[in-house]
Amino acid sequence: MCGLCGVLAVEHWSDHRAVGGGATFRQARERRAALASAVLSPRRARVADWQGAKMQLTTATGRVELADTLADLWHRVDRVMGPVDPLDPAFLDRLDGIA
Repeated sequence: MCGLCGVLAVEHWSDHRAVGGGATFRQARERRAALASAVLSPRRARVADWQGAKMQLTTATGRVELADTLADLWHRVDRVMGPVDPLDPAFLDRLDGIA
């Protein structure tokens, strides 16, 4: 089944890199994973690129979830860690510090 991951994967708009950005697809994906990891760090979770095909969410308890897209990652975060409110002022302040 692993050999089919690249063939069956559905491309999500968040997986596209900016035209003329100079970053490779893998570099852009690793940057997204690093940003997501920074956002989730107060909840003691991290995100990493998994073999250039998926995003790997690792929680503080060691639970590992694989997500196909960035949107899928946030669904998994909500399911295993509870919802992240994108309009929470404290959350937005943390994002300002990351960017």
